[in-house]
Amino acid sequence: MIFKFHGLEVIYKMVVLNQAKNAILKLIIGSDTIYPQYFLLGTGSSTLSASNTELVDAQDRQLFTETTYPTSQKVKWQGDWNAVEISGLTLQEFGVIPSGTGVTGSIWSRVVVPSVTFDGSNELRIEETMEIF
Repeated sequence: MIFKFHGLEVIYKMVVLNQAKNAILKLIIGSDTIYPQYFLLGTGSSTLSASNTELVDAQDRQLFTETTYPTSQKVKWQGDWNAVEISGLTLQEFGVIPSGTGVTGSIWSRVVVPSVTFDGSNELRIEETMEIF
């Protein structure tokens, strides 16, 4: 997982949560067609756990701006926010979800990052890569 802010690139290990494990299994056996489509941004923080079902304090939801398949068994999702969209947000967590309305939905992954406050002059790009092996 790559988190980019102000030209700074930080790589995090992504934790696949129980919701994703169950959905991936269903995809493999052909009984499910649910797959991630959105990033969620949040301002909450707490200990990360595989049993997390949502962000602590979800604030913004965005469709992936790009989905690519860099190699076999990998998918990379990218989300982009302009300075206006995230102005005033103090980012502390993000994740991916397949569906839901507003800022709800069962998350597939959750990443807790050091607090970053956006002042209206910064854009944000998040890239998350999932590899099955």
